[in-house]
Amino acid sequence: MLARIPVILNPAARSTQAAAREKALRALTPEPELVLTGGPGEASEIAEKLAREGHPLVVSAGGDGTMNEVLQGICRVNAERPPGEKHTALGVLPMGTMNVFSLELGLPSQDITACWQRISGGRFREVDLWMANQQYFVQLAGVGFDAEIIQETPWERKKRFGPLSYVMSAMQVLTREPPVLSVNVEGRPSLHGSVVLIGAGKYYGGPVPVFPKASNQDGLLDVLVFRGLGGWEFAQMIRAILVDGYEPAEDIDYVQLREFTVTASPEAPLEVDGELAGFGTPVSFKPAPFALQVAV
Repeated sequence: MLARIPVILNPAARSTQAAAREKALRALTPEPELVLTGGPGEASEIAEKLAREGHPLVVSAGGDGTMNEVLQGICRVNAERPPGEKHTALGVLPMGTMNVFSLELGLPSQDITACWQRISGGRFREVDLWMANQQYFVQLAGVGFDAEIIQETPWERKKRFGPLSYVMSAMQVLTREPPVLSVNVEGRPSLHGSVVLIGAGKYYGGPVPVFPKASNQDGLLDVLVFRGLGGWEFAQMIRAILVDGYEPAEDIDYVQLREFTVTASPEAPLEVDGELAGFGTPVSFKPAPFALQVAV
């Protein structure tokens, strides 16, 4: 008999919605091995334990934050494995406020049963894996503005307002003086601005292709640098997404880089895959020493 695939669920508050998610997961075929977390950070510890036990696939059931916790756990184990030894793969069941990575993978996010059939079907894709200092990420990262929004958005607000909660927090952050951020690349002039957004894939914050040139299999990160923090810069970004790309943008730099460092003055927070990952710079962005296998 084949071993059941472990699925890590973050039930958050034990609400009616959380109970419904648990019930839906237990009804899946083939039946998963459901593991519930008890608090922040525990998904990472559970994923690491499962990977060390030799599970070939560990699945995250939740949003991008839970996904990144699971990612940290399995990557800590994969990093220790010798060349040629099989790595633990990541699976993603989208059941959270934000599910950008599942969208990037083309999974049927609105149909958990169909999504599970894809994940449990034995097909995998190798995607780029990145590091921001010692934190792994696969979809997106940011220093400053977007990390501050995440920092300002408590779980209670997300639970009540969903994605709108981030808009509410953005309004708060926009009232403050932004830091001066610098993107430093060896051998070329630094880029300076108020916002630095980093994409490993096309999508950022939802079903919006903020990085139209991005691919999670090209070995490059797409980097957006807003020279200011106002309506004009955001209008240029929307025009670039909808019309003609970033080349004509006057106050936005759009570059593709493999390795770079971001500094901030004053210091600013960092987020990876929509999860706060630290405070203070410099933050060094570079490829991880191995790729990631993802169930698709």
